[in-house]
Amino acid sequence: MVRVRDVTLRDGLQGLSVVLPTATKVEVYQKLLGAGVEEAQVTSFVSPRRLPQLADAEALWDALRTFPGIKGALIANHKGYQRARAVGVDRLEMVLAISPTYHQRNSGCSRDETWAELVNMAAEAKDDGAYLAVVLANTWQCHFEGETPIENLLHWAERVAGLGVPELGLADTTGAARPEEVYDRVRAVRDAFSHFFLRVHLHEGGRGLENARAAHDAGTDALDAALLGLGGSPFAGEFVANLNLKQLHEAGLVKLNREGILQAEVVLQRYLKAAHL
Repeated sequence: MVRVRDVTLRDGLQGLSVVLPTATKVEVYQKLLGAGVEEAQVTSFVSPRRLPQLADAEALWDALRTFPGIKGALIANHKGYQRARAVGVDRLEMVLAISPTYHQRNSGCSRDETWAELVNMAAEAKDDGAYLAVVLANTWQCHFEGETPIENLLHWAERVAGLGVPELGLADTTGAARPEEVYDRVRAVRDAFSHFFLRVHLHEGGRGLENARAAHDAGTDALDAALLGLGGSPFAGEFVANLNLKQLHEAGLVKLNREGILQAEVVLQRYLKAAHL
């Protein structure tokens, strides 16, 4: 078994053509709790012009404030950090793409600019008592630049280690990774940086469960997944689904309440059906 973080309300929604009402998002979160989900990334504090699906970040966080569970949010820059901290978010994840091309498309600024912000944010988070994780996008491949050399991955993992943050995420981004590649890179990072809490964010690409097993076998501490396998970056050049939460449970990789998952899926499907998706 491996820990799982649900990312339905963040990654699962960011590519949809409709915006779920905040109340529907709260209902989905309630059902996820009933399914036994203990951790969720519930939103992203990014520009509402770029991701209108997540424009209610402050309102959603306020609505979920009293609910149990480990709740976190994604940020892309210092402005996002400030917005999140202003409403009391204390678990944050910052995206840094190994591919300069994808990073520019995803964040609207250069990788070097983001790195400079990240260095300052890591120090600020320590002073604030906030938990800041860093996720490396394009751990395996970039739609625009091709395969990511493992040397580049280890280089950026080492730089992140130097920040003193407690958690590192490895993101597939495009769903191109194969099980043997997942195992090799997760194992290499695990061996070189054993102090990290290591999280792996995979996309389906036809090999989702095999890749999830490979990440588990290589020593990851946690996986990300979403209801119905929804999600994927709208800026990656190709849109690939997330790992499916129910399928991870049925494969025995995570332990959840299947009936609870089905109830959460019904809430989501009811709205998507009404929106003709």
